[in-house]
Amino acid sequence: MSTKQSDSFTQNRFFWTIFGLWPGKIPNEYYKYFSFTYLMITFVAYEALLTLNLFYTPLRIDSLIREIIFFFTEIAIGTKACMVIFKRKKIAAIFDMLDCEEFKGSDETGREIVRKYHQYYKSYLKTFTILCNFTYFAQVLFPVFGYWIFGNNLELPICKYYFLSDETRNQYFTLIYIYESYGMYNHMMYNVNNDTLIAGYMALAIGQVKVLQHDLENLKVDKSDDSSEKMRDLKQQQKLRKILHHYGLLIEYVNQFQNVIGGAMFVQFGIGSAIICASMLTLLLPATVESYMFTVAYFMALNLEVFTPAWLGTQLTYESHDLMTAAYSGEWLPRSERYKRSLKLFVERAKQPIIITGLELFPLSLPTYISIMKTAYSCFALIRIFHNRQE
Repeated sequence: MSTKQSDSFTQNRFFWTIFGLWPGKIPNEYYKYFSFTYLMITFVAYEALLTLNLFYTPLRIDSLIREIIFFFTEIAIGTKACMVIFKRKKIAAIFDMLDCEEFKGSDETGREIVRKYHQYYKSYLKTFTILCNFTYFAQVLFPVFGYWIFGNNLELPICKYYFLSDETRNQYFTLIYIYESYGMYNHMMYNVNNDTLIAGYMALAIGQVKVLQHDLENLKVDKSDDSSEKMRDLKQQQKLRKILHHYGLLIEYVNQFQNVIGGAMFVQFGIGSAIICASMLTLLLPATVESYMFTVAYFMALNLEVFTPAWLGTQLTYESHDLMTAAYSGEWLPRSERYKRSLKLFVERAKQPIIITGLELFPLSLPTYISIMKTAYSCFALIRIFHNRQE
């Protein structure tokens, strides 16, 4: 693994740069013009047309469900894209903090822990990217193959553009299909790289907590050290001071990325029930095999977007709470009163575990995820009963 933890996010920054979100630390003077033009065409205009289409959508469940899924998904994607655009400096500062010496591990075991969580993140990044690309292909390319090979009907991949007349839509069908497909891929890659950024921040924070636990548990005098008791105590105080400094940096790191992701997570979790409920309802509607494949993969991707930060948030809270136990696992009984006071102050601070929230309104935790799923299923059951009575 590279000595720089920020290199874990190389893919994220690469795609941000291609799609107009990330000019880098030393931006090209012409990049801002490219970024502005690109985002106006593929982001602002795309969102405006999607919103306009929703107003013209016929008031039928089978028509509305599809449009609502993409509309609410675009709200979440747009929020996370704005997070990168308007908080680039803060994100860059977090990358710099990840590369500090304290976050590399104090010994080989600590460095191995850092490498392990780096690999966890890379595995999740690959898995989520593959799943989302499969979802995209199922929605965009598979229907094209079905049209070419079997002569199936071909519909627009995202929305019907109901504000256009049938003649206009048929006349420019190919251009609209290409524009929607390209815009969809852009937004999918925004979503993939922004979601994995958030998951990566949290996973690496858990890794740092595990390193702190290891350092605290092994805060013991070397048996081969034959120096005086006073010198041994002084050496232990120096080690403890380094650990406390590392813990302070971790808290600062968590506060910084909490400030960056708080608004995006509020929107993601806030509309999570609506998106998941709508995607479940599409499974009840008649559709082609390609549409069912897309819906199932899309539902899995939506669940991962909510479940992953919830699970990582729970892990981070539990692991940070265990720092108190780790602090008492070291060799502290024979140490001086000054050493014990420092340890007591650390334990008092560690009693307040690290909790990641959505704008400080709710924690990113498994109970929050369960609550979202319960709400989604309740809405699904209610709409299903209403739909059955209509039929």
